[in-house]
Amino acid sequence: MSTEIERKFLVFKEKLPELKGGQHFVQGYLQREPQIRFRFSGERVVLAVKTLKPDGSRFEFEAEKSLASTEERRTLCELAIVPPIEKTRYSFPYGSLIWEVDVYAGENAGLVTVDVEMPRLDYPLKFPEWVNAEAEITRDPRYFNYNLAQRPFKCWREG
Repeated sequence: MSTEIERKFLVFKEKLPELKGGQHFVQGYLQREPQIRFRFSGERVVLAVKTLKPDGSRFEFEAEKSLASTEERRTLCELAIVPPIEKTRYSFPYGSLIWEVDVYAGENAGLVTVDVEMPRLDYPLKFPEWVNAEAEITRDPRYFNYNLAQRPFKCWREG
């Protein structure tokens, strides 16, 4: 069984390192709970099943198809229960961890977050200067990607 232990934060945009070599994703959801999601990157599609465990970690199972056809992608988007979201991910090693910066596009443009996957729940974090350690959003449902698909970031500013 695969377990994911991840924390999510807002960033200080003005302190971010240069963003280059990112990976563009289109991500949609086929079921809310357990969460079944697809993610396109280039010709690749990854299907994932995730569910939250009581300790805050998540069970995660992924299956990948390296050459998804246009028809397969179109059909997955049609089956999505909320509009797909778009983002570009940039990876930055810091200490012994990889920090993944997500720059959202489309209806969520302007939102920039960072995730860090940890080896255990009590792992002590050392923060890069561009991570706002005081702005942890790990458990804030507004920032869950599924919820960003339902109520995009641009709607927050419009009221």
